Amino acid sequence: MPRSAHASARFEVTGSASSPDGATLEVTLDLQNRGDAPASPLTIQGELVAERGQARLAEGVAPGKTERVVLRFPLEVPRPGLHALPLLLEWPVGPLPTDGTQAPMASQRAFLLVTLGVVTEPAVRVVAPDLELETSGTLPVGLESADGAAHRVSVRVLTPRGLNVLDAGGEVIVPAKGRATAPVTLLRGSAPRESRQGIVVVASVLDGPLERAAVATGVVSIARDPGLLRPMRTVLWLVAAALLATAAYAEWRGRAATPLA
Repeated sequence: MPRSAHASARFEVTGSASSPDGATLEVTLDLQNRGDAPASPLTIQGELVAERGQARLAEGVAPGKTERVVLRFPLEVPRPGLHALPLLLEWPVGPLPTDGTQAPMASQRAFLLVTLGVVTEPAVRVVAPDLELETSGTLPVGLESADGAAHRVSVRVLTPRGLNVLDAGGEVIVPAKGRATAPVTLLRGSAPRESRQGIVVVASVLDGPLERAAVATGVVSIARDPGLLRPMRTVLWLVAAALLATAAYAEWRGRAATPLA
């Protein structure tokens, strides 16, 4: 996931799924903080087939450390196969306020692919190009068939805090050959200027008896505030004008000092 220009937590997430009792799916997550700041407390949310699971690490995760949590979901699913499990990790930035106000929050998106019942492979390939965003912009998500067959696919773009999805990709027909594009409109909210935000794109195949989800990650770079450029342009224009005036005056003085032949 993208780094921040300031000290921040940054997680690498791995995991596995099992069902000890035959009725509940337990997803074990190992959360390694590869950043240079702690994330405490840390909340982890996951979504699997419209069911939500949540865990909390009150002590958080220190830089360079790995902690383990378990998310639990009902085992019954409408379609067996390969399912995407999007994750949202959230933690406060800086010390917690003592006056009861909400602390500024940081977040990171992650995901796992979970096999339920039948082992299969993703039906499509997802391409999430990097996007530079000032206020709003369109992310052209690319989709290609991975098995040489056409597919009907639902596309979702999942963002961290501070980015919003205005116009989702919806359903797309992916041809047997070639590429389909799902345009997704993103809007900057509270995401800091000149930061890099990681997103997760999930493509769920709607045709056939099996779920064969595909996932890709992308980066949205938040542009610097365009309002800061206007004063700089004004200063540059004034400096340029002053230099031109100085050069013109120097040239005039030089000519005035030259004796006539």
